[in-house]
Amino acid sequence: MLDALLSLNWLSILVASAANSALGGVWFMVLFKRQYAAALQLETPAGGQKPSTLFIVGPLVCGAITIIATAFLFRLLHISTVGDALSLGAIIGFGLIGATAINVAINPKFPSPLRYSLINVPFFVLGSVMSSLILMLMK
Repeated sequence: MLDALLSLNWLSILVASAANSALGGVWFMVLFKRQYAAALQLETPAGGQKPSTLFIVGPLVCGAITIIATAFLFRLLHISTVGDALSLGAIIGFGLIGATAINVAINPKFPSPLRYSLINVPFFVLGSVMSSLILMLMK
């Protein structure tokens, strides 16, 4: 199994991670900036402040880890067609990451779990499908 991990296409993982991070930036800082702030009951969306390093690096690292796991599953499941790659991306995005995001959001400390989920789950599905497509096309 270590051989499979070491033989992953790390360039495709890097490209998919950068694309996923860029999508997150557009999604949360442009398209859904106000809605995301409202879901978290923040007074202003980022308040004109520069995002913290953790806000930028944390999602990038978490996305990269998910993409590495996806690339590993590509090998284990012998994913070899675009259709299979897109299906796996959708399964991971909705069934694993999206479901986990919903589970985290239903914590009683979260102010608006439904609104938070409606913003985040589509991002995770789209990001996972996009990343899977990149991994497939760069195979």
